Amino acid sequence: MARLLVLRSAPYHRSSLSAAATAITSSRSASSPASPAATSRRPSAPSSRLRGPPSRRRRLWPRARRKEPLPAAPAFVVEELGWGTQLAVKLKMLVAPPWKRVRKGSVLTMTLRGEISDQLKTRFSSGLSLPQICENFEKAAYDPRISGIYLHIEPLSCGWGKAEEIRRHIVDFKKSGKFVVGYMPVGGEKEYYLASACAELYAPPSAYVALYGLTIQQTFLRGVLEKVGVQPEIQRIGRYKSAGDQLGRKSMSNEVKEMLGALLDNIYGNWLDTVSSTHGKKKEEIEEFVNSGVYQVERLKKEGWITDLLYDDQVQIPSLADH
Repeated sequence: MARLLVLRSAPYHRSSLSAAATAITSSRSASSPASPAATSRRPSAPSSRLRGPPSRRRRLWPRARRKEPLPAAPAFVVEELGWGTQLAVKLKMLVAPPWKRVRKGSVLTMTLRGEISDQLKTRFSSGLSLPQICENFEKAAYDPRISGIYLHIEPLSCGWGKAEEIRRHIVDFKKSGKFVVGYMPVGGEKEYYLASACAELYAPPSAYVALYGLTIQQTFLRGVLEKVGVQPEIQRIGRYKSAGDQLGRKSMSNEVKEMLGALLDNIYGNWLDTVSSTHGKKKEEIEEFVNSGVYQVERLKKEGWITDLLYDDQVQIPSLADH
């Protein structure tokens, strides 16, 4: 039978904790009578630190870290451009070739779909990148020729962290006084999370919006390895260490279910808080509406989740220029 060898790693120990434990043990043994042999093995440096009044004794164990709030992103503020910058922009607009000129009052059309990369894309590479998307929102906020954004939202294959960053830039763009109109033909929780930041949201009558909740799936290969005669050797350190579960198990362990459940509860709780604050409703009302089963797009329009059911060519963007 063939064997699949997996590298083993020893558990990690902090040297400061082990040194502190040794010092505390030696100080306790110093207060009790001990043999000369035991005294000779006792370190002298830690015992000398414990001499003197208790108020002057130095702590040998690591202090507990204070819980500090996580750093938040700085608030986005649209600042007025100086006269020099405005003059440079106007001159650049005058000397621009005809195919690069943009009329004042134009609407920027953006499409979000598929995978979104973390790395900056070149002009010869296909796909979307998070830096370019965020930069487009910032440029459109300062560009005097852009009156608003028409945002097409289609099924996404990115994580919730990227979706949160894009939504934050949509909200920051609205601080410039310009409008954002969304159009979502197909979507789920992640797509609607972005669409809820738009001032108005449209969808076609044949739209498919699936608000079924959040799920996480995992693939396990233990059964396949048994059929081909491969026996994996995995050393598990700790109940919540699941790096080798894909090769050594056929299903999720209770500890993994606990971790993934906590992660889903955190993401879903943030989704409920954001959507409820957007619609001006209580969190319990939004959760009850989603749990009732949302399968018809007409119901979303009736409850105010979608502005209207229109096809793409029926959406009147110029009428929204006063937003």
